[in-house]
Amino acid sequence: MAYREWNSIIPTAVVADAMSDDLDRISLTLPPEMTTQLDDIVDDWEYASRSEAVRDALRDFFGAYEWESADDTVHHGTVVVVHDHHIDGIADDLQSIQHEMADLITSVQHIHLSHDTCMETLIVEGPGTAITELSNRLRALGGVNQVKVVVVGE
Repeated sequence: MAYREWNSIIPTAVVADAMSDDLDRISLTLPPEMTTQLDDIVDDWEYASRSEAVRDALRDFFGAYEWESADDTVHHGTVVVVHDHHIDGIADDLQSIQHEMADLITSVQHIHLSHDTCMETLIVEGPGTAITELSNRLRALGGVNQVKVVVVGE
């Protein structure tokens, strides 16, 4: 049953009684198209409720906020690097940077996307400033096509 269908048949008193005491209730006003999209995501991703989906989205929002504050808070995440492995010296350059920043990088995975293209996924743990430095150094290498950084909260 879709969220819109079952939500309309649950009495409000039952929903209020089921709500945990350690949660705050807030009101959120959205344009109709955002409400429809939220309901579609709740259905597609099988969230238990709109609240669960919004809490999940807010965790990402809070993580992005903390990340952009550029402080020395320890973060956990991945740095994904896509590169052309036919560029002379690219493998050595990538490995040199990884060794220089070994205190930040906890694991590396290397895969072949095609005959010409490789992807490395670096698992990182450290200050946001150091993760930014790593990603900028990787972006500056000739032959690197793309660098994506994903940072998560605890």
